[in-house]
Amino acid sequence: MLKHLLFWSITLAVTTASQTVYATDCIYRCGSNEIQFSPGQSVSLQVINRTGGRVSLERVLDFEPYGMWPDQVITIDAQVGIGDLSVVFWEAAQRPIEVRLHRPETDILQIELLPSGAVNDSAVHIVNDGRVMIY
Repeated sequence: MLKHLLFWSITLAVTTASQTVYATDCIYRCGSNEIQFSPGQSVSLQVINRTGGRVSLERVLDFEPYGMWPDQVITIDAQVGIGDLSVVFWEAAQRPIEVRLHRPETDILQIELLPSGAVNDSAVHIVNDGRVMIY
């Protein structure tokens, strides 16, 4: 009985560890908590406005809101785990925005802002442990 319990607990630990690794491998159309950076890692956030309207963008505790025109790209260089890594955005006409995350390179996070019918995402946050969350 003890051998069976030990086998299942080791299997569970291996399965849990492999799921974590899999989650950090997402490259295209990633959702909340599917991308993870390493604490201390330098990253470039590329925010792309594909809403068709003017969007305001603000990095929390860093710079005042900045107006983005349609198809404009803003790049923000930062380091994971040092300070707050949150960007907040809203459309001038108050239409809902949907976020799609992409990770084309290990040190780049693309934040694509799209028009949405129902979903209203308003922020992307990189937690100090490196997880990327959409709010």
